[in-house]
Amino acid sequence: MGTLAATLSTTALRPLTGVAAAAQQEAVSAAIGRLLGRGAEQFVLGHLDRAPGEAEAFEIAGEPGRITLSGSSPVAQLSGLHWWLKHVAGGHLSANGDQLNLPAVLPAPDGPVRMSTEMTERYAYNMTVFGYTAPYWGWSEWERELDRQAASGTNRALALIGQDAVWYDTFVGLGLSDLDVRKWIALPAHQPWQWYGGITGYEDPIGMAGPMTAGLLRRRRALGARIVARMRELGITPVFPAFVGHVPSVLAAQHPEAHVPAQRDYAGQPRPHWLDCTDPLYPVVAERFYRAQAQYFGTTTHYSNDLFHEVGDDELPVLLDGANLADAARAVQAELERAVPGAVWVLQGWQANPRREVVDAVDKHRVLVLDLDSDDARKWETTEAYWGAPWCWGTIQNFGGRLGMFGNLIEPGRTLQAVRTSEHRGWMVGTAMVLEGIHHNPVVADLLAELPWRHDQVDLESWVLGYARRRYGVDDPHAARAWQILLRTAYSYASTGHTSGEGPFETPFALEPTLTPGSASMWGPKTWRYDPAEFQPCLGELLAVRESARGLATYRYDLVDVTRQVLANRGRLLLEQIAAAYRAGDRAQLARHCKRFLRALDLTEQVLATHEQWLLGRWVAQARSWGTTAQERRSLEHDARSLVTIWSSPAAHVLREYANRDWHGLLGSYYKPRWQRFFNALPGTIASGVPPRFDDWARRGEEWIASGEEHATRPSGNTYAVARRIADELAADPL
Repeated sequence: MGTLAATLSTTALRPLTGVAAAAQQEAVSAAIGRLLGRGAEQFVLGHLDRAPGEAEAFEIAGEPGRITLSGSSPVAQLSGLHWWLKHVAGGHLSANGDQLNLPAVLPAPDGPVRMSTEMTERYAYNMTVFGYTAPYWGWSEWERELDRQAASGTNRALALIGQDAVWYDTFVGLGLSDLDVRKWIALPAHQPWQWYGGITGYEDPIGMAGPMTAGLLRRRRALGARIVARMRELGITPVFPAFVGHVPSVLAAQHPEAHVPAQRDYAGQPRPHWLDCTDPLYPVVAERFYRAQAQYFGTTTHYSNDLFHEVGDDELPVLLDGANLADAARAVQAELERAVPGAVWVLQGWQANPRREVVDAVDKHRVLVLDLDSDDARKWETTEAYWGAPWCWGTIQNFGGRLGMFGNLIEPGRTLQAVRTSEHRGWMVGTAMVLEGIHHNPVVADLLAELPWRHDQVDLESWVLGYARRRYGVDDPHAARAWQILLRTAYSYASTGHTSGEGPFETPFALEPTLTPGSASMWGPKTWRYDPAEFQPCLGELLAVRESARGLATYRYDLVDVTRQVLANRGRLLLEQIAAAYRAGDRAQLARHCKRFLRALDLTEQVLATHEQWLLGRWVAQARSWGTTAQERRSLEHDARSLVTIWSSPAAHVLREYANRDWHGLLGSYYKPRWQRFFNALPGTIASGVPPRFDDWARRGEEWIASGEEHATRPSGNTYAVARRIADELAADPL
């Protein structure tokens, strides 16, 4: 174990004593009660010393009704709880339902079970999670999320909620006007890209959205403080944003003597200006930033941000405008060190970052690189393990929060363990779960949470069968076959680099209508990930699972997901038939297949309506709930609706549909009218052979956003009954 890893593990995991230790154990016990719903009194908590070479360890022992959970930290204890639940009690936790059919007297293992990991870092969250998934969560969602993250072994987690108040205090304190700063700060769903240095608050051309309000800043700051306090109770280190020079343009106007070059647009949106970190003004702003941050949230040990995120080598000299990147990096680290001595600067291994001149310029003992895409792009290999800096093996898997059954279980399950012992791994100190959007494809999160505690290669066939048993609480042959199919299809993605596209083969319903379909987003795969005929029987197998499982939240979620995926696959195949009928000039078949496509979309709406996690109305209602005035609610609704459609404004054309979703309400009110318009115009172009083309989809998207149309916020219908009827209808009308 390297010096940094040893230092972190020793400092962070030193056992507490006295009042502090009692409070910590009380927090763990409370989390157990929340996670299991009962039974916390049947667990005896204890501290476990780590053996040489171990960063964390837990042990499970005891007897039925009195289980001993010992761990080197609260996170280790809760990881022990999770291991017990999965591998002793046969239960299951996930963001998409739990299976907790446990006996009154909780079972104990046959003998002591001891697990450990050498990984000091188990990091959670891409910055984009705070836009694509969690911008409008309240405390109830965050409380559950933090309990689950601790039980999943997470010991470092990005904490962005409320950090916008730090910007506000920093720049108002420097003399900028209240309104100028609030207009510069993006609304919550779009804020992650402002932290990246990609966008600022933007003008809404349809007049629906106003600027960030003082009240919203206060409410987000209060929630952020509560989140950070709970993280600390559970032993999760909050990771705060670092200040790397992103500033409003008005600061440049007020300080003409300073070097504050304007930056090029990001996906059609204005970037923040960049205050050269070697300029004399930079330490002044950085000191105010870190002081405001500490005032509201305290200090931490890890701070994350990147110099020039998603900037190509050809752009960089223009954006630097004569500044030296290595000197800028040294200045960022120096100011962070001045504010928080010993703090670690967290960098992202993504696209061109971190550049070698940055890593070579700074003190490597006080940086941590997250290799975001180790299971696909494998940047750690092309950078000689980040030139000797500590780094984490990371996985994105999801892009844009886009839905679709998809995940790479092969690489984490088989190769992560090999990388851990590779002579070329360099200073690998942990893992990073950095999906752009979370709370779908729960099997991926389940496997990744387990891997740091395992040192063997995972037999995925047997592991996924165990997953099915735990998730549904039954050892059912149909559930087993359904998950064998899923492992061979949706979750068998092998590493090909992003040349094949990011994430799943997206739903065809979200495409801007065309007869040459690729991906709805610009970066999704253009062709099938698997044979849809091989996936199709999964629905029948899942419907045949014994009746005792059908009321479980876990089963209901999966049944919706599989039914939705079968219908999305059918839509793709129907688009091929529509295109063939059009080329052949067969009007009857063209009309028939267009009708079948729209029917598949309608059926998707019907099954999505039965489950709370698949409702557009829930997303919009969450956003509106943060508003206290009519204008605030309108602004927040615009923020939420625009992100999942046009992304922000028509200018962001390359990101349009990037965050497309298979959501009830979105399919019926937004996607379906586009396809109806296209199909109505299609027959009239058969003679020319040139399909209709419409250039106003973004404008129509704005109209949809402004409509304020209400959508269901509560599920309706019985999931099993609806899925059964859909399966019967599809069987009667095969392709």
